Amino acid sequence: MPRTDGWRAYYEAVKNGPPRATLVKALALFEAHGEQGGFAVDLGCGVGNDAVALLEHGWRVLAVDAEPEALMFVRERVPNQRAEHLETRIARFQDFDFPPARLVNASLSLPFCDDADFPAVWRRLTASVERGGRFAGHLFGVRDSWANSGNGNFHTLEGVQKLLDAFDVEFLDEQEYDGQTATGTPKHWHVFSIVARRL
Repeated sequence: MPRTDGWRAYYEAVKNGPPRATLVKALALFEAHGEQGGFAVDLGCGVGNDAVALLEHGWRVLAVDAEPEALMFVRERVPNQRAEHLETRIARFQDFDFPPARLVNASLSLPFCDDADFPAVWRRLTASVERGGRFAGHLFGVRDSWANSGNGNFHTLEGVQKLLDAFDVEFLDEQEYDGQTATGTPKHWHVFSIVARRL
């Protein structure tokens, strides 16, 4: 997986991008059931593309990232009239105390959680999602080119389905393809995109 000191190049490449499709789907599902806003945790928020979209849809957002620079990007992007609905927190996955939330959003962030820490992080994440709330995000598959890096966590389809036992899976898409990272490095992607409603 990429060295964490390379985050600045990633931030520059993706800043001002659109929200991830999984978040867009989750918001549409909430709105289809008459829910306009609530409290969301944006886990591994990066430069805040998803956090900004959540704020624009009337959500209160706790944006969490291990990198202080990422949270600086987020705060700079939020209009003053929405700033009171944003809280930021510097935390690693394994150290984060998940508050109860209507939505936990983790766009391409959970794969960077160390494999040894992931089971406990996932348990706490799952427990924090309120009944009828949602998880939206991504996990990497075992055939991803970063799977042999010794960092992160990687899953089979069966493993992902087991992780989602406490959810009604509304969207689960497995994709595998050759492409590149946001900074242009060639990469074989194996990605699970997920939207799931807590039972």
